[in-house]
Amino acid sequence: MSLNRLSKYNNIWLGIAIGLTLPVLGFFLSREIKLPAATVSEYWSIFTNSTFEVNKDIIVFSLLPNMAFFYLLFFQWKIDETAKGLVIVTLILGGLSFLLTS
Repeated sequence: MSLNRLSKYNNIWLGIAIGLTLPVLGFFLSREIKLPAATVSEYWSIFTNSTFEVNKDIIVFSLLPNMAFFYLLFFQWKIDETAKGLVIVTLILGGLSFLLTS
């Protein structure tokens, strides 16, 4: 894509919004891959009531879409401000999930 066409998307708030949306989609995707027979509420219960090792797997899987999108934003499309917002949210979510599950 042309850099001029992408410059309108170079916004930290867009990166924050993407960073908050993709982990939710990653959580649902991890449920479909790891336990397709479980309902969302059952999978959420497993996430909130299980050991750190199980939680860590779900957290990492949920944050994978952020990492993939960061690659596109920063290295492919050169949209630095949006990538910055995505990284900020990813670090906050990763830190919070570590604090809340340990």
